[in-house]
Amino acid sequence: MAGQRAADSRQSPRKDFLVAESPGYLLIKAGVVLDEEASKALATIGMRNRYFLVLASLAGGPSLSQQDLSRLLNLDPTTVVSVIDEMERNAHVERQRDPADRRRYRLHLTDAGREALARASALVAEVETEFFGSLTHHELGMFRDMLGRVMAGRWPESVCG
Repeated sequence: MAGQRAADSRQSPRKDFLVAESPGYLLIKAGVVLDEEASKALATIGMRNRYFLVLASLAGGPSLSQQDLSRLLNLDPTTVVSVIDEMERNAHVERQRDPADRRRYRLHLTDAGREALARASALVAEVETEFFGSLTHHELGMFRDMLGRVMAGRWPESVCG
């Protein structure tokens, strides 16, 4: 009975909704602040967040197409093309025709791209360590797990797993 009441209270909307106590609002604000801090750190090496996210996305797992990146990062396809063009000029990525579909390109990091990613990843890791510094290692793991559960079914599974 007590368990049922607790479940019911979690599901019913609050009548006195306070934005500063809303988990969704706090998550958005945390994301904005973290994004700003990461942007400042990445700017010290002449990199933007978007560029970093594309580099990091290309580093793990199977090769991705520009369309895959667009879905994965929730970026407009035109934006992805312009970032990839810039990355290609910087010799950080190579486009290769997809043998299964000649209209598509698969993207691969170059050695220079992996080096740029390593420098940027170190900066972002410092920012995240500072940002999440009030959480214990265990709490941070729990937070990551909870976010994973919240995002389950809301992420482009065809790209991510």
